[in-house]
Amino acid sequence: MVKLNQTYTYDEIMQCIYELECRFSDLLKLSVIGYSHDERKIPMLQMGTSEKCLICSAGIHGRESINPILMLKIIEDYCICPESGSKLLEEYSLCFLPLMNPDGYEIALCGYQSIRNPIYRHTILMDGIPYEEWKFNGRGVDINRNFPCKSFRVQGRMLYPGSENETQALIGVFRQFPNSVGYIDFHSRGQIIYYFRNAMPASYNKESERMAKHLQSLAHYDLGSSAEEFGDVSSGGNSVNYYSEIFKKLALTVETVADEAVFPLDTEYQIHTYEEIKKIPFSFLEKYSKK
Repeated sequence: MVKLNQTYTYDEIMQCIYELECRFSDLLKLSVIGYSHDERKIPMLQMGTSEKCLICSAGIHGRESINPILMLKIIEDYCICPESGSKLLEEYSLCFLPLMNPDGYEIALCGYQSIRNPIYRHTILMDGIPYEEWKFNGRGVDINRNFPCKSFRVQGRMLYPGSENETQALIGVFRQFPNSVGYIDFHSRGQIIYYFRNAMPASYNKESERMAKHLQSLAHYDLGSSAEEFGDVSSGGNSVNYYSEIFKKLALTVETVADEAVFPLDTEYQIHTYEEIKKIPFSFLEKYSKK
C-alpha cells in the first residue's frame, strides 16, 4: 500500500491514511486534529486505545518531505505484524501525526501556487525563497519556533506563542493525552538524536540520555550534545521544548537523512532511512515499559 522510493502529494498522503484506517480498522483510529491556515486537514492515526501513549510527529517543516512517508510505512508495517508489539499495545498506544504542516509540504513539493488563499500566497512569495527550500507554514511562520515555552522568541510573522493553527493542533494532542509517556519529533537533516533539554533538571536529562542511547543502537545516529540544543537564540520554541517543560516526559528529536543532503530531498533516501528508524517507536515503548 505505502510504496517507498516515490513522491507523494498531500492528497496522496491523505488517501494512504484513509486506506490504512479502512484496511486496519481493528487497530487504527483516524482523527482530524485541526486544519492548516490554507484549510488542509491535519491527520492523526492512533494505534491502540490506551491513554498511555507515545506521540510521534513528522512534517513540521515543509521541505522535510521524507519523514511523512516513512511514518506511514511504519504504521502499515506495525499493523501487518502486530504480534511484534501486541503485548505493548495492551498497555500503551502509539499516536502518529505524519504531516503536521500540510501547507508547507505542498509548497515545497508543488510550488507556491498550491496555496489557495491569495493573501497568504502573495505574502510568502515576497520572501523570495525557492519553493523547494520552504520550511514554514502557509503563512510563512516556522511552526517549530512557535510553541509557548521558556526558549520562545517572537520572530518573523508570528505575533505570539501558539499563534498558528498547526501549533495549536499539536498542543491539543498533548493535552488530549495527559498520560502520554513520551514524544518523538522526526526532522531532517543530520542523522542525529537530540535529547538534552536545557530547561529541564539533570535527572530528566540523564533519563533522556539513556533512552536516546537505546534508540541510537537501532538507528546508529549520533547523539546531540547539550551545547547543540540551541544553535542560536532564535532556535528555541520547539515542540519538544514545550512538551518536556509542560508534561515533564521525555521529548526527543530524531534528525533523519545525511547532513549533506540537499532540498528537495531525493526519494532514494526513503528506503535506507526507513531501515534506520522503523523500530524506534516500538523500541521506545519497550524500553519505557522496563524502567
